[in-house]
Amino acid sequence: MSTVLLSIQQAITRYLFPIVVAVGNSGNLIIIIVFSQRGRRTNACSLYLLFGAISNMVNVNIAIVPLINALLNPPDPFSHSLVLCRVRGYLIHISNHYFRTLVILACIDRYAMTSMRVSIRRWSTVKVAWRAIPLAFISWLLIASHILVFEDIQNGRCYVYGLYGTVYSIYNIIINILPGCFMLVTGFLTMRNIRRSRMRINPAEQIINRERPMDRKEHDLLKIVIVEVCVFLILTTAFPITLIYSTFTSNIVKSDDRVRIETFINFIAQSCLLYFTSCSNFFIYTATSKSFRHDMKKLLFRLKRRITVRLMTIANSIMRPVVLRPQRTITHT
Repeated sequence: MSTVLLSIQQAITRYLFPIVVAVGNSGNLIIIIVFSQRGRRTNACSLYLLFGAISNMVNVNIAIVPLINALLNPPDPFSHSLVLCRVRGYLIHISNHYFRTLVILACIDRYAMTSMRVSIRRWSTVKVAWRAIPLAFISWLLIASHILVFEDIQNGRCYVYGLYGTVYSIYNIIINILPGCFMLVTGFLTMRNIRRSRMRINPAEQIINRERPMDRKEHDLLKIVIVEVCVFLILTTAFPITLIYSTFTSNIVKSDDRVRIETFINFIAQSCLLYFTSCSNFFIYTATSKSFRHDMKKLLFRLKRRITVRLMTIANSIMRPVVLRPQRTITHT
């Protein structure tokens, strides 16, 4: 049983993870290019999604690529160098939770944007986004700094051990449950705002609504955030559950088969599903947002046109006939 599970785990790392890396890098790169356009940078929610794609791209390469390299080209340098071990764990922790914070900020932005109160709608501005984005990043740089001090290598495994391991597990459970709760609360408040805006009868309120209608891009961003929250909750719910189970059963004597089964389940819940989260946003945006698909098509068409023009220029320069000038004959008298 343990041998079969180990073989499945290695097969996932060898064959599936390279696909996840390729899809994650290409998909997040397209998102970064689309949301970096001038028309998109004037929207606060687009900025949160832009930096979320950057964070996902970092996470895909820092978290998955070393696992593939360790399997295909042993030994694993991150399991032998304490500096590499701690730096990698630090960067993974920051990129994971920075992305979640950005999704929460996007949820808050959508709640503020759909609110009927002007004082709340003021939070849905680019000015607020440009303050919140670096503040969230600096906060996670400081919060995750303990990993640079306490993460350790034992028996060729880079992980957390001892009393710090217990404290870290509790801390990890809390910071993995809270984002989902925040997303659910802000999502509920946003949907309530939308229902209220549709059920209004007061003509004075209708005038207020016409002052700021929800255009197609705003509506698409709202759909993107709602679907992204749903996918996030589906893919990450198993993570805190396995952490809670591992914490409460850490002192129990277990058989080898049970240890191997639990290791495999943890690999699926704490690695595979989380990595899928980092590369799923491209499919979410493409499936739910018509404006994103339109901008992506324009981007690809522009890229195709540039490549075509470049190739034609090169072909013309190669096929252009070389004109030989007749040489002058000089006669000496």
